[in-house]
Amino acid sequence: MNPVEPTPGQWVTDEVPCFAVVGKVNMGKSAVLATLLEEDDDRIIRISPEPGETTRCQRLSLVLDGVERLRFIDTPGFQRPVDALRAIRGLHGNDQTTPGLDVLRRFVERYRSGGEFQDECRLLEPLLEGAGILYVVDPGVPVQDSFLAEIEILRFSGRARLAVLNRRGASEGAFEADWRAHLGQAFNLVRGFDAHQARFTARRELLAALNQIDERDRDHLDATLALLDAEWAQRRETAAEHIQSFLQDALRLRERRTYDEDGPAPATARREAEKTAAARYFERMSVLERETADALLAIYRHTAVRAKPRDGFGDDLDLTSDETWRRLGLNRQQLTVASAAAGATAGLSIDAATFGHSMGLGAIIGGIGGGALAFFKGDALPTLKADLGPLGALGGRQITLGPPRNPNFAWVLLDSILIRYRQILSRAHARRGDGELDALAEPEHSIARDMPTARQKTLAKWFRQVIRDQHDETRTAEAFAAIVDTLVDLENDL
Repeated sequence: MNPVEPTPGQWVTDEVPCFAVVGKVNMGKSAVLATLLEEDDDRIIRISPEPGETTRCQRLSLVLDGVERLRFIDTPGFQRPVDALRAIRGLHGNDQTTPGLDVLRRFVERYRSGGEFQDECRLLEPLLEGAGILYVVDPGVPVQDSFLAEIEILRFSGRARLAVLNRRGASEGAFEADWRAHLGQAFNLVRGFDAHQARFTARRELLAALNQIDERDRDHLDATLALLDAEWAQRRETAAEHIQSFLQDALRLRERRTYDEDGPAPATARREAEKTAAARYFERMSVLERETADALLAIYRHTAVRAKPRDGFGDDLDLTSDETWRRLGLNRQQLTVASAAAGATAGLSIDAATFGHSMGLGAIIGGIGGGALAFFKGDALPTLKADLGPLGALGGRQITLGPPRNPNFAWVLLDSILIRYRQILSRAHARRGDGELDALAEPEHSIARDMPTARQKTLAKWFRQVIRDQHDETRTAEAFAAIVDTLVDLENDL
């Protein structure tokens, strides 16, 4: 999306509904636009705690299927609304009637070139051309005379008007009732919104509200919402493809190293080869996870954010220990009973000699949460399957490591990337500053644990197939559908 700054007379077109985003400085106009249009690039929409960042009008568009569907004009904030209202009334010269567009046009013509009401003139220009109004206010601040003057000036335009209560900060909504009382008398519609927390549903609802303020654009806006929904569904499927590809690559990952069995210390050489291969294996696994998270960020247009590597629980993490699972919020009953429906039925094998007891699907889906990849650090790594083979004519031995013997490993990977996905869906585009998707530990919010049993079975069967390096198109398609259904559930739960 590239901002455009047309000359007067070019803001509005008959082909696309246009709305000027107006309000007092530092009320969150740019933040509302950033989230509404999914734009996190400061070069396009600058969001700053300092007032007056927007000093000129700029055009920003909602584009779907390569076609502009809605046009928004980010305007400078009101600077002197009380004085401007007084000047407009003076130009009108009649206390018995209400000023209209002709008076606003005379006001702009008189003061456009001067510095007295320069910002007010700039924000009025799109209205004179026919743009509707999105008036953004912060309901956490009291209604003052300056705001009442703004409301009056906008009412004079006679344009379709939607007021947006941009709730934010500790004072969120403290004066919302007062705002609604005043806005309800001058605006076609009033809607609440939180630019720093809004998810897709809230964005869609705000766009849908535009349907209710000007019936002339209803058919166009209905078609736009249908395109928006179709695009969102396509994004979800693309995300599911990346997640399934990640799981497949991760479960089939192998790391190979060679060592000399005829040397002076073959046992030491083998241990060193295993250690080097294991370190490289988990390094590659961590990169796969992070690259997948970055791909998901790109799908949802977080262009200024990158995934932060996962943090671990500590160097003593041991997936074979009951104490580890208890520390993650699990008890013995969860370890031994919760897995019955999915783990046993799905046929994921358990190495009893390694684990000491039967520990099925419940062991991982009972709540490992955001620290799912914690074992990608230090020496506390799950035991990797090791295969030895000769190198042929060159001599020596080759050791192949992977995948981990722990049958819950696939669920660790799935839970981890799903938690990344949930974080991405929860991140509004108005958020600025950090540039990283945090790797937060949320052990009480496992996603895989809450899946329907039938879906767990479907995925478990597919995991087994992938680990064995087999391919069954039917099971792969069923697993993909299960992942898509899980992404839908995550959206609905936000």
